[in-house]
Formats: sequence, C-alpha cells, structure tokens
Amino acid sequence: MGTRKENRLAGFVWAFVCALAFGLIACGDDSSSSPDEQSLESSSSEWYGDVSGLSSSSRFWNNLPDTVISARPGGDFAKDSDTVTVLDSLAKGDSLNKVTDTIPGNQEFSTDTDWISTFEFTGVSLDKFASPFLSLEGATTSIYEAGTTDTAGFMSPLVTVNLAGVTLLGAPAQKILLLLAVDLSGGAQAEVNLFKHLQTARAFADGWVGADKFAESLDKAAADIWKAFRFAGVTGDSAEPSQESIDAATLALHVIVSHRIAEGGAAFLDSLTTGIATAGDWADSLQRISVADWVLGQDAADGFAAIRAEIVAGGLAEVPEFEYYLREFYRSALGLDACNADNMDSAFFVGNEASAFYAPAVSDYSLSKERFVCRVDGGLAFMPDSLKDTYGFGVGEAGEVRVGAFTGNLYYTYDGGKWRIATEVEKDSYFVQMSATATFTDIKDVYEGIKPNERVIFVLRHAERGDDTSKSGSLTDNGKSQSEDVGKKLTKFSEDFLLGGSEFKRAHQTVEYIAKGRGQQYDVRDTFPQLNDDWYTFSQEANDKAKSDCNCGGWELTSKYAYTGAYTSGDNAAFYALDERSVELIVDVLLAKYNDPAQRFVVLSSHDKVMVPLVVYCTQGKVNLKKHDGGKWLNYLAGVAIIIDELGNRRYVPVKGLDSAYM
Repeated sequence: MGTRKENRLAGFVWAFVCALAFGLIACGDDSSSSPDEQSLESSSSEWYGDVSGLSSSSRFWNNLPDTVISARPGGDFAKDSDTVTVLDSLAKGDSLNKVTDTIPGNQEFSTDTDWISTFEFTGVSLDKFASPFLSLEGATTSIYEAGTTDTAGFMSPLVTVNLAGVTLLGAPAQKILLLLAVDLSGGAQAEVNLFKHLQTARAFADGWVGADKFAESLDKAAADIWKAFRFAGVTGDSAEPSQESIDAATLALHVIVSHRIAEGGAAFLDSLTTGIATAGDWADSLQRISVADWVLGQDAADGFAAIRAEIVAGGLAEVPEFEYYLREFYRSALGLDACNADNMDSAFFVGNEASAFYAPAVSDYSLSKERFVCRVDGGLAFMPDSLKDTYGFGVGEAGEVRVGAFTGNLYYTYDGGKWRIATEVEKDSYFVQMSATATFTDIKDVYEGIKPNERVIFVLRHAERGDDTSKSGSLTDNGKSQSEDVGKKLTKFSEDFLLGGSEFKRAHQTVEYIAKGRGQQYDVRDTFPQLNDDWYTFSQEANDKAKSDCNCGGWELTSKYAYTGAYTSGDNAAFYALDERSVELIVDVLLAKYNDPAQRFVVLSSHDKVMVPLVVYCTQGKVNLKKHDGGKWLNYLAGVAIIIDELGNRRYVPVKGLDSAYM
C-alpha cells in the first residue's frame, strides 16, 4: 500500500488567504467603502459572465468582515485621459506610439480612442496584509491576470496577454477595455485574485473567442484548476458542485499556494500558471510532490487544526471544510489511499520516489523513517515509534519479549493478546536470554574486544583476602599481585578506567592494584554500599534461620537461592527476588552512575555473596556455581562484564581475571 514534521504557519496562511481571496479583499481594513464599492461582481461580471466557479465563490469571500476592494477606494477607476497613480511603479498616462509596443508595469501610458479606451487595474492593492508576501525580490511575472474585450462584445485578437506583459498587435477597429492585475516586484505591493488569475490565463490559452463563448471558456478553465489540484467533487465531472464544495476547495487551494508563494516566490506562481494555462494541469510534477509533502506533514502533525485556528483568528467565523480537499490533494499527489473501515489499523507509507517521505516498503526505514496511520477524522497522523516498532510483530507467545523493529532499543512484551512496553525486568530478560553463556571469558579478551560504539562495566569479586572478613580486612600480598596482574592485561586502550567498590577495604584495594598494574592513578574511586555482601539479603534474621534449618553455610544458602529461588517468599523470606534485585543493581545503581558514553571502561569490586547471584542471573544459571548441589564457587577476580552499545542495549559476559573462574 503506497501510502515528519513541521508546523510553520507563523501567521502567513490567513494573511495570504486574504491577499489571494476572491474580491481582492483586505482583511481587517477600516475602510468605510459602501457595499456597492465592495462588490467584485458589480465591476467585473460583464467581462467574466456568471461563472459558478468564480462568481459564487466571490459571494463567499465578499461575506468576510470589513471586506473592501482596495483598488477601487472611491468608485470606478479613471477612464479616458484621466491619470491615477496607484503605486509609484504602476500608473497610467503615457501614450503608445507603435502597434507592437509592450505596456510595461513601470511606465505611464494614456488612453487613446484610436487605440485603447480604458484600462482598469482590478488587482492592485496597498493592503498591509499583502506586503510580506507579494513584495517578491527577483520576480519575473509582471501580469497575473488579464481580460480584454472590445466594445462590440468580442474578444480582440489584437491584444496579446501573457506573463511578460501586454502587447498591442495592431490597431483595433473598436475600442478595447483591458482588465488586468499586476505584480510589482522590487519593493512594490500587490494583491492577486489567484483563482481568477489561473482561470483567465487558462481561458486565454484557448485563443480568441467571441464574448458569448467567454463564460463557457472560463467554466472550462475553472474545472481545469480543480483538476490540476485533484479536487474531486468540484470538477463538474458528475453532479453540479455545491456552494459548500466550492468554498471549501477554494480555501484549500489558497492554503496550498500561500505556503508555496511565501517560500518560493513568484517563480512558483509562474510555473503553476503556465502549466494550467497551457495544459490544464500542474506541469511541474516535482513541485506538486514537494507541496504535497508539506500538506501531508501539516495534517500528520495536528490535523490542520493550526491552519483552521489561524483562519478563524483572522475573522472568518464560518470556515468551510477545506481539510477534505487538502487531503484529497496530497493523497492524489503521493498515491495514498483514503482512510476507511478496512485500513484504519494499517500503516501507510509514501511509495513515490520524489517524495521526502518515500519508503521502499513499510518495514524499510533506510530512507524515510515516517509512517502514517488513520485518524477518526479521515486524516493521517504520524505513526508513533511504538507502533512502528510492533507493526510487523504479529501474534506472540505470552510473556515473549522482542526488540522494536524501528527504534532498536525499545522492548515489548506480549501480554493479554497484544504487545505492550516491557518493564525493566522484562526488558533485561531479553538481554540475558540473548547473551547467556556457560563459559567464562578471560577479562583481557573481553576488554580488547569492546567495539568503538560500546562501553563496559566490569563487576568482579575482590582478589584473595586474609582471615579478617570485616570491612577493614585487607588483601593478602598474593591478592595484591593478582589484581596488579589483571591490570597489566588491560592496556590496549589509552582511556583510564573509572574505579569503584563496596564499602570494604579489600574491594578498594582490588581496583587500586588493577589500576596500578595498567599504569594509571587510583586515588579517585567511587564507593557503592549496594556492592556490600548483603545486597540480595532481604532479612538477615531470616537468612540466619534458613542456614540453621538447612544446616548449611552461607555459600550453599546463597547458591540455592540463586538457582532455585528458594527463601524469597512468605513471612520468613531471606532474599529478594533474584531478577528484580539484579536489574535494580544494574539499572538503578550502576547504569545510573555511569551513563556517559565517554565513560568507556569501568571496573568495580564486590563480594561473593553479591557476585554469585548476579552472575547466575546474567547467565540464566548456565555457569556451574551450584555449591548447594555439589558444584563450585566463584573464584577471586571473576564476575561479569556489562557491555552497553550506543542505543543502550546490553549484553552480559561472565569474565575471569585468573586462570579459572571457579574455586
């Protein structure tokens, strides 16, 4: 099914809707012009006829508050030899001397009964809203719309109107009335009746026709405009369009074009007009796709709510349902299906390669990362990352955990017939499952195998200790040598290790001598009470009772707990739940402390009653530390490497610093 992220209205939509609206309105103007002076139809209907695509929309736009035709502030424009200056660069008064002269927009000209009887500039305005949008530097268009007829009621073949100017080709037999709107680039200001401009340009492209055919030509031109924007329902292909449809489609057209003119200037309007005038369509397909991308992005971000709010704030109380036509436009341009009952839960993607949202397939995020879903109002919304992650999962098994297909670092659990965000414990169970191994790897090999996008936290049992097991008990001389030898293995990378340990002296001595072995200072160390040997103990009293009941020592009790989950429930629980307590240590303590990607290497020292449960958890019990069942115990300087990539994903590797991980 061919089916991101911005909302940059900044006030231009309403302003330019005003500037482009039918009737050449000036929104919010305080003019005291009379209703007759405000009516577009009273001044132009004799030249354009009663065209539903134009005049009915004029009625809609003329209902706007404080509407005034800015080019006619005092009634009809001057005729014959009268001279009126509208702008410094637009006037009438000079004479034409040659039949091939082009009438420029910056030169005065006069009426001459042998040549031209009247010029009426209906599209020129000094309205403040037009200023920011049609004062276009580098604009090449000098005439936006023009209509001409002679006094006998026929279109004159002697006047050529195009976007470069107006050229008189010969002396007409009758007087000519020329109706035109001009864009004065280079600092001037002008308003343009966009729809009438496009309509008239299309009508003139059909060539010279009699006045009785002009209305028919404009009707056809109106249909061409709607077709160019793919506005089904106002093309006249089936039923006569309703006034509501025309109003909504007109507003949608203005919203689209106002955005593009504000960003692209007159070149965009030139291209659009030329295409519609010559081919009855939008000739620049890449331009259409670019605009469609913007419209889709607006819809996906907020469903056009901001555009509607901007228009309402401008004073238009009853805003037609323009959203429908904006959606029709981008769906047609980008090849997207309309939302319906069958695809409400589908993922939409843009299969048009010219689009910024192009994706080769729904699951291929190598180009655009955006996917879309239907909203209840019929529009498309950006698909949230969580749905992109799970869209292709299908049905899972109860309790199954999977990594998100899109994010790569969000995890989901299948629960109650659907996928939900995994808890930290469920998420970590995925890491454990994917990395669990029964083999201890030499710490040197793990260290030297760390990738550039990874960092590692080594958590090790301390080195060989003396008989004093209190907090002040020290390492033996052999333990110090063991630690220093481990440090000598860890010299491949220049980055210093961050050091830390429990509150016990022997834990700090272990990391000090590791640092000494690799030739770095060791006077800065972190202290973690959580690495003391009672981390997994829920109740020391219950722990002592359990040892008495089983007639066993602390090693056997701890290993039985780690492998079987014994002593974790009931009123006499001696230990915390293994998985929850392990994840708390890893996530809430260690990763919370060392969360900077620049902290690539950390070595911490703890104790056997912490390390045995932690290693058993991180390996899913695959290592043989079953002291309670005739197995072995964890050796000095053995433990686990917590390896983290740039996305925060983890893997666990059991490591040994000595020749054997067991004792």
